[in-house]
Amino acid sequence: MLNPLPYELSGNKNSKNILVFLHGWPDTSAIWNKVIPSCEKDHYVLNITYPNYSQEEKKPWGEDLEVIADRSKVTIDHVNDTKRKVIIVSHDWGCLVGYYLDQRYPKYISEMIALDVGGKFAFFKPMILFYQWILVIAFIIGGFIGRWLTQFILKYIKYSPAWGYRMDGSWDYSYYYLWKKIFLAGFSSDKGVLADYKPSCNIAFVWGTKNPVQLFKQSWLDLLAENPKNEVHAVNASHWIQTEKPDFLIDLIQKKLK
Repeated sequence: MLNPLPYELSGNKNSKNILVFLHGWPDTSAIWNKVIPSCEKDHYVLNITYPNYSQEEKKPWGEDLEVIADRSKVTIDHVNDTKRKVIIVSHDWGCLVGYYLDQRYPKYISEMIALDVGGKFAFFKPMILFYQWILVIAFIIGGFIGRWLTQFILKYIKYSPAWGYRMDGSWDYSYYYLWKKIFLAGFSSDKGVLADYKPSCNIAFVWGTKNPVQLFKQSWLDLLAENPKNEVHAVNASHWIQTEKPDFLIDLIQKKLK
């Protein structure tokens, strides 16, 4: 039996919606601090984090994204006592967790807002290969070298989160499991990751035009276009839309949940 993931719960218990926030790497649940306070009056808010990202749960080998998706559902069901509508707001790895959750449990999610990472991902780009494989190595080696490599990548991507000092190779397991899937699928990202995924919920996809690398394929936008209720927004931001454009995201959440 799977246990709930570490989480924080806040907001309006009488709401008809439960707003679930899923962060990515190299972040923690604190990445949503500019967004969640504006949502708590009208919505029940569940802010999830993952093994090794917090002090609450440590796993030497982390967990596969599909397991994290399953545990996310366990976590949501654990607190969603009145069967509120499930609304996902996700970023980076959190997007893949959300997509796996939708794929494995169709119609479970009512609406999804996904930030900057698509359901069809362009993995084979030099910058992506460089930093992701270094993080794979950092996770496998661990220890001092794993920490050094992880800190090196933080400097490489010019990102200095308040929690960065805590980061070591144990945070990097999602990259290991991702590339393991791609390798086992014959180096086909479409077959190895979210194979044949077609959203069962409405998705608002938001991507940052200042991100030097697009973390989605055109085929992802084409897939979203098949459902007229889906939305695609290009915003003047880098990868971290929720910290650079929090008002845009808050307005989008309120619009989607009217």
